[in-house]
Amino acid sequence: MGGATPGQVWKGPKVQDIARVARVGPATVDRVLNNRPGVRECTRLKVLAALEKLRHDLAEGRATLQIKLFCDSGETFNATLAQAEAVVNSSMPGVVVQGVYVPTSQVDPAAFADRVQAEGASADGVIVVSREHPAINRAIRTLCGQGVAVVCLTTDLPNSNRSAYVGNDQYAAGSVAGVLIGNGLPRAPAKILLVNSMPFRCQQEREMGFRRVLRADFPYLKIDERMMSDDRPQTTTDQLMRYFSKHDYPAAIYNVAGANRGVAQAIATVPVEQRPIFVGHELTVHTRAMLESGVMDYVISHDFAGELAAAARWIRGAVEGSRAAPGFTQIVVHTRYNCEGG
Repeated sequence: MGGATPGQVWKGPKVQDIARVARVGPATVDRVLNNRPGVRECTRLKVLAALEKLRHDLAEGRATLQIKLFCDSGETFNATLAQAEAVVNSSMPGVVVQGVYVPTSQVDPAAFADRVQAEGASADGVIVVSREHPAINRAIRTLCGQGVAVVCLTTDLPNSNRSAYVGNDQYAAGSVAGVLIGNGLPRAPAKILLVNSMPFRCQQEREMGFRRVLRADFPYLKIDERMMSDDRPQTTTDQLMRYFSKHDYPAAIYNVAGANRGVAQAIATVPVEQRPIFVGHELTVHTRAMLESGVMDYVISHDFAGELAAAARWIRGAVEGSRAAPGFTQIVVHTRYNCEGG
């Protein structure tokens, strides 16, 4: 399936648009369109899928919406959301999502906010995953004031006056963690270590839901300490190892943040008969491996690609004049027996 033959003018989607949808370079697209060698089969199929999607959009006579996605999170979450972006771009007609992913440990909130505001202004819509920060709230308010629809994904920023939130009810997700840990432990006094990191609203809401369930249903379980992580595996491991050296092992660890790998590495040093119940969030390639190995007991997650597609659909609706508030997405609990696909 080639591109234009000599003497013909290519009238299909632009090479740059195909490259953006397929997340490859224009030169790769050119090689695929002209049947030249040097392209892996999986890459060739991505390019052809992007071409077919954009051709469909042209045939439907509808403009392709350009949506910017800005994500401030841990490296594994960023990578998983980037995979979801690729799924949406290859399968969802009428939109192209272009992601900007910055590891939480490297984010300068003011610079991140400036980028959201500057690059978001030229987009048809914006999706944001970010911590609570005045500069970021200001950037989102500015974009909304300019008529750009802004959707917060996974973690909400209600003080920004964002257009909509798409994701779990994080208070309920934290409550689920409380039930899992409470039911998994003996009905006797015990301590639980809570791990969190940056001021992400989703973490705050998870902690609130978790604490409520312990108070209401398992009052003999006490949160011994809140450990602040920087969402990097090695430093999280080091912090936990220092905690273990000074305290008895906790009966359970609830990680509301990222760096599940760091928690797992520390737990792996604990004698098997003393290992705590470990509950965290987001099914990824790493947490799937932790569940399968038995070092992690439960992962509370959601459908990354489904939520990203829902955010894009909401922006499409907003552009066309519909702004009905989306409902919360489904909370999914994974164990070692139902963690396929992570």
